[in-house]
Amino acid sequence: MEKRGKLLPPASNATTGERRALLVQHSLAVKGTTNAAADLQPGEDVDGWTLVRCMDIDCYDRNPRVRTNKRYADIRASIEARGGLKDALSVTRRPGANRYMCYFGGNTRLQIMQELWLETHDSRYEWIRVVVHPWAGEADVISAHLAENENRAETLFWEKARGTALLKSELESELQRPLSLRELSEHAQRCGLKLHSVTASNYLFAIDYLAPIGLHLTHESTAAIRARFGCLEKLAEALNLDPLVRKTAFEELVADIATEINAFRETDDPPRLGKDDVEMILSRMTSQFATLAKCTPAAAERAALAVAGAERQLPHSEIRRLLCEPPPCETASDATDAMERAAPAVSPPTRKGRDARAGVRFSKRVGDFVSVFRLSDCVRLDPSQPRGFCVEPLPALRGGSEEVGRVGRAAAHRLLAQLSISADGSGSEADPMVALLRDPSSWAATRSLLDAYHRACAEKPPSAEEK
Repeated sequence: MEKRGKLLPPASNATTGERRALLVQHSLAVKGTTNAAADLQPGEDVDGWTLVRCMDIDCYDRNPRVRTNKRYADIRASIEARGGLKDALSVTRRPGANRYMCYFGGNTRLQIMQELWLETHDSRYEWIRVVVHPWAGEADVISAHLAENENRAETLFWEKARGTALLKSELESELQRPLSLRELSEHAQRCGLKLHSVTASNYLFAIDYLAPIGLHLTHESTAAIRARFGCLEKLAEALNLDPLVRKTAFEELVADIATEINAFRETDDPPRLGKDDVEMILSRMTSQFATLAKCTPAAAERAALAVAGAERQLPHSEIRRLLCEPPPCETASDATDAMERAAPAVSPPTRKGRDARAGVRFSKRVGDFVSVFRLSDCVRLDPSQPRGFCVEPLPALRGGSEEVGRVGRAAAHRLLAQLSISADGSGSEADPMVALLRDPSSWAATRSLLDAYHRACAEKPPSAEEK
């Protein structure tokens, strides 16, 4: 200090006491340390924890969760047993707001604390230790709640879809431009969320088109409906159908389906779409399109499957050809017999021995399958096809008392239609059914159909040919 000129040196003959008095005098003149909060404006938040009354905190008003936490009763019992909330709650507040709101989840715990305080007025439930986070934007808060909901409890597909749509909307508002699915996925991953672009597509499709049945959706059901919707849209483009008419018709279809599902599933929690439900929806989507396109449902089904299985986009002329009315099918009594009589035509002439026997077995399997699901009126012999048969329009069953049979018949029809057009004639598989099972796009239908087939054929003893 003496070298820097900030401390006057004592006289050379100063005593030890005089030197100490000079040092004390200098220390009293030094300014104190700067206050870290001196420059804060009123209402400005900094990272840190404090105590806040539970009634002065709000639940996040844009929380993606739409139902009560299944663990609500357990969480309340735990808080009562511990005499209050021992863990700190994360809070934040929007610029200019006077009240805090939940930041990283915690809505359920806050609701319970508020209920206990109003019921008991016990001071243990009045105050909550909170960690205050500075406001970083609406998208940041939505991401935090999505991550917390995913970590703490099971989240519905629809809740994730709502959160993803909100997140995308807020990010686009902040960036002042549209956001691609890839950018949305990258931002979500930076926030600790696992969000693939394909999953995000399913979420956004559900929000845009399937809101009336949102609580019933799963990843699998949404993906199947979205895939069929995309195929039918390509068919509509080939026919120059009015997009507004298509959209309005589909909205009406979804609303009708929601009414039917809710009428029979009021006790389910939550009611999920099963395989039969999805098959029913796909069938009705195809039938609705056939009405607009003035073609048969079977022709629309065949064209949609062709579009889905094509490696490249089919030209519009080919799509219009597929949508044309097919030739009349053979009579119901002759279809299965004709298929069995023409069994050698299923396999190419070059097949011998084991491959030929496999072709005969496959023909017999198809015949049994047609018989079990009553499809002989829409399956006909066609030697020009790689599998030796083709699938024609699916006639409606008489009467409405066999709903389960109708759904299974429609699913069986879809499976055979896919099998009839999926073969490339290369003979790479000794058993065509193996080739079908290796196609991931057919697994959902195949699984349900094989279960039904085995149940229906369980009592039939195997024939000598099958052995």
